[in-house]
Amino acid sequence: MKNLDYREYYRRNLPHIQPGGASFLVNFRLAGSLPKEVLEKLRAEAEELERKIGEIKEPDKQLVLREKKQGILFGKWDDAIHRSCTGYFWLKEDRIAEIVAGSIQYRDGEWFDLQAYCIMPNHCHIVLRPLRKAGNDDHGLTQITHNIKRNSAFQANAILGRSGTFWQHESYDHYARNEVELQRIIKYVLQNPVKAGLVTNWQDWKWTYCKYNL
Repeated sequence: MKNLDYREYYRRNLPHIQPGGASFLVNFRLAGSLPKEVLEKLRAEAEELERKIGEIKEPDKQLVLREKKQGILFGKWDDAIHRSCTGYFWLKEDRIAEIVAGSIQYRDGEWFDLQAYCIMPNHCHIVLRPLRKAGNDDHGLTQITHNIKRNSAFQANAILGRSGTFWQHESYDHYARNEVELQRIIKYVLQNPVKAGLVTNWQDWKWTYCKYNL
């Protein structure tokens, strides 16, 4: 199996769960945008989670604990990135944000159904539902995020006159368990610029998109 193919569960520094047919909140950030000590703490918590899950014999109970703790880890990551003053803020520049928006939209309707996104100064939030491929599996979430990040990084680095890593390699994702949670996630994404004090109304943020009429 290729690393970018669909997998219902895998882990790197954090666990990733991709149930078929689900919608996802995906967050990814610029390289170097979180302090090393924060990353090490999050990584240690993820490793402790896997240790506890490994002690459970019943698969159903493993899944329940994994889903619960993944949501907690995701929230801690999100809080950390919003508080961070570390690294670059290239996405503040319209020319760079426009490249990222184009890369997000590029495979919409082909690989995934794009439901919402918000491009912040040093990170992005995307809500999407992977679409079914010719076979029985959905398009892999890893493949989707890899494509978005690879295309936007190449173009952004060219404009900035730099080389090297643009995005942090691993993305953070969380799937919506039902329609109510999906609506809550979308509203959370749209309110990010308001929460950060960048605008007073989410519709005033240039780099926000929502498929639905809220």
